[in-house]
Amino acid sequence: MKSQYFSTVAGAFVIAGAVFGVNAGTANAASLDQFVTPSGNIGCLIGPAGAVCQIREHSYAMPQRPDSCHGNYGDVFAVQSGEAGRITCHTDAPVDFHSRTVGYGGQVREGNFVCTVSTQYVQCVDATSGHGFQLAREFYEVY
Repeated sequence: MKSQYFSTVAGAFVIAGAVFGVNAGTANAASLDQFVTPSGNIGCLIGPAGAVCQIREHSYAMPQRPDSCHGNYGDVFAVQSGEAGRITCHTDAPVDFHSRTVGYGGQVREGNFVCTVSTQYVQCVDATSGHGFQLAREFYEVY
Protein backbone atom coordinates (compact mmCIF):
# COMPACT_ATOMS: atom_id res chain seq x y z
CA MET A 1 0.00 0.00 0.00
CA LYS A 2 1.16 3.53 -0.66
CA SER A 3 2.23 5.51 2.41
CA GLN A 4 0.21 8.55 1.31
CA TYR A 5 -2.98 6.54 1.93
CA PHE A 6 -1.91 4.35 4.85
CA SER A 7 1.13 4.69 7.05
CA THR A 8 1.18 0.89 7.38
CA VAL A 9 -1.02 -2.07 6.57
CA ALA A 10 -2.35 -1.63 10.10
CA GLY A 11 -3.96 1.63 8.93
CA ALA A 12 -6.39 -0.40 6.85
CA PHE A 13 -7.30 -2.38 9.92
CA VAL A 14 -8.03 0.78 11.91
CA ILE A 15 -10.65 1.69 9.30
CA ALA A 16 -11.80 -1.93 9.08
CA GLY A 17 -12.14 -2.04 12.85
CA ALA A 18 -14.32 1.05 12.86
CA VAL A 19 -16.50 -0.15 9.99
CA PHE A 20 -16.49 -3.93 10.40
CA GLY A 21 -15.65 -4.44 14.07
CA VAL A 22 -12.43 -6.22 13.05
CA ASN A 23 -9.80 -6.61 15.75
CA ALA A 24 -6.57 -5.23 14.29
CA GLY A 25 -4.56 -7.60 16.47
CA THR A 26 -6.14 -10.70 14.95
CA ALA A 27 -6.97 -9.55 11.43
CA ASN A 28 -4.62 -10.37 8.59
CA ALA A 29 -4.13 -8.99 5.11
CA ALA A 30 -5.46 -12.17 3.50
CA SER A 31 -8.94 -11.52 4.96
CA LEU A 32 -9.37 -8.13 3.26
CA ASP A 33 -9.37 -7.36 -0.47
CA GLN A 34 -9.14 -3.91 -2.06
CA PHE A 35 -10.01 -2.79 -5.57
CA VAL A 36 -10.86 0.25 -7.67
CA THR A 37 -13.19 0.73 -10.62
CA PRO A 38 -11.75 1.24 -14.12
CA SER A 39 -12.46 4.99 -13.84
CA GLY A 40 -10.48 5.13 -10.60
CA ASN A 41 -13.30 7.11 -8.99
CA ILE A 42 -14.57 4.43 -6.59
CA GLY A 43 -12.42 2.21 -4.42
CA CYS A 44 -13.57 -0.56 -2.10
CA LEU A 45 -12.34 -2.69 0.76
CA ILE A 46 -14.17 -6.00 1.27
CA GLY A 47 -13.77 -8.75 3.83
CA PRO A 48 -15.76 -11.56 5.41
CA ALA A 49 -17.45 -9.10 7.83
CA GLY A 50 -18.45 -6.41 5.33
CA ALA A 51 -17.59 -3.98 2.56
CA VAL A 52 -16.76 -0.29 2.44
CA CYS A 53 -16.41 1.93 -0.65
CA GLN A 54 -15.20 5.47 -1.07
CA ILE A 55 -15.95 7.80 -3.97
CA ARG A 56 -13.55 10.56 -4.98
CA GLU A 57 -15.77 12.77 -7.16
CA HIS A 58 -19.56 12.91 -7.16
CA SER A 59 -22.43 15.14 -8.26
CA TYR A 60 -25.16 13.84 -5.92
CA ALA A 61 -26.53 16.09 -3.19
CA MET A 62 -24.56 15.66 0.00
CA PRO A 63 -26.51 13.99 2.79
CA GLN A 64 -26.89 15.89 6.04
CA ARG A 65 -23.97 15.25 8.39
CA PRO A 66 -25.10 13.82 11.74
CA ASP A 67 -24.26 15.98 14.74
CA SER A 68 -22.18 13.09 16.10
CA CYS A 69 -19.88 13.10 13.05
CA HIS A 70 -16.73 15.16 13.49
CA GLY A 71 -15.02 13.89 10.34
CA ASN A 72 -15.79 13.59 6.65
CA TYR A 73 -19.25 12.45 5.62
CA GLY A 74 -21.02 11.59 2.39
CA ASP A 75 -18.23 9.86 0.44
CA VAL A 76 -17.83 6.52 2.28
CA PHE A 77 -20.50 3.81 2.28
CA ALA A 78 -20.50 0.54 4.21
CA VAL A 79 -22.42 -2.65 4.84
CA GLN A 80 -21.67 -5.25 7.46
CA SER A 81 -23.20 -8.49 8.65
CA GLY A 82 -26.79 -8.15 9.78
CA GLU A 83 -26.99 -4.38 9.26
CA ALA A 84 -28.41 -2.12 6.59
CA GLY A 85 -26.03 -0.23 4.33
CA ARG A 86 -25.01 3.17 5.64
CA ILE A 87 -22.99 6.31 5.05
CA THR A 88 -19.97 6.35 7.32
CA CYS A 89 -18.33 9.21 9.19
CA HIS A 90 -14.54 8.97 8.84
CA THR A 91 -11.30 10.82 9.43
CA ASP A 92 -9.04 8.59 7.33
CA ALA A 93 -9.10 7.31 3.77
CA PRO A 94 -10.32 3.71 4.03
CA VAL A 95 -9.21 2.70 0.53
CA ASP A 96 -5.89 2.66 -1.30
CA PHE A 97 -6.83 4.00 -4.74
CA HIS A 98 -3.67 2.40 -6.12
CA SER A 99 -5.21 -1.06 -5.62
CA ARG A 100 -5.94 -3.53 -8.39
CA THR A 101 -8.64 -2.64 -10.91
CA VAL A 102 -11.78 -4.75 -11.23
CA GLY A 103 -13.28 -4.36 -14.71
CA TYR A 104 -16.87 -3.54 -15.54
CA GLY A 105 -18.97 -6.64 -15.05
CA GLY A 106 -16.53 -7.98 -12.46
CA GLN A 107 -17.32 -9.15 -8.95
CA VAL A 108 -15.33 -9.47 -5.76
CA ARG A 109 -16.62 -11.88 -3.12
CA GLU A 110 -15.48 -12.36 0.47
CA GLY A 111 -17.65 -14.59 2.63
CA ASN A 112 -21.29 -13.52 2.25
CA PHE A 113 -20.36 -10.14 0.76
CA VAL A 114 -20.33 -9.42 -2.96
CA CYS A 115 -19.32 -6.19 -4.70
CA THR A 116 -20.24 -5.86 -8.36
CA VAL A 117 -18.73 -3.26 -10.68
CA SER A 118 -20.96 -2.08 -13.53
CA THR A 119 -20.70 0.84 -15.92
CA GLN A 120 -23.52 2.55 -13.97
CA TYR A 121 -22.50 1.95 -10.32
CA VAL A 122 -20.76 -0.21 -7.75
CA GLN A 123 -23.05 -2.37 -5.65
CA CYS A 124 -21.99 -4.15 -2.46
CA VAL A 125 -24.45 -6.53 -0.84
CA ASP A 126 -24.63 -8.94 2.07
CA ALA A 127 -25.97 -11.96 0.16
CA THR A 128 -27.48 -13.35 3.37
CA SER A 129 -29.58 -10.33 4.40
CA GLY A 130 -29.88 -8.49 1.07
CA HIS A 131 -28.65 -5.25 2.74
CA GLY A 132 -26.13 -3.10 0.96
CA PHE A 133 -25.54 -0.02 -1.12
CA GLN A 134 -25.16 1.28 -4.66
CA LEU A 135 -22.72 4.08 -5.36
CA ALA A 136 -22.19 6.18 -8.50
CA ARG A 137 -20.98 9.65 -9.41
CA GLU A 138 -24.61 10.81 -9.84
CA PHE A 139 -26.38 8.92 -7.02
CA TYR A 140 -26.20 6.61 -4.05
CA GLU A 141 -28.65 4.28 -2.37
CA VAL A 142 -28.35 2.49 0.96
CA TYR A 143 -30.68 -0.33 1.91
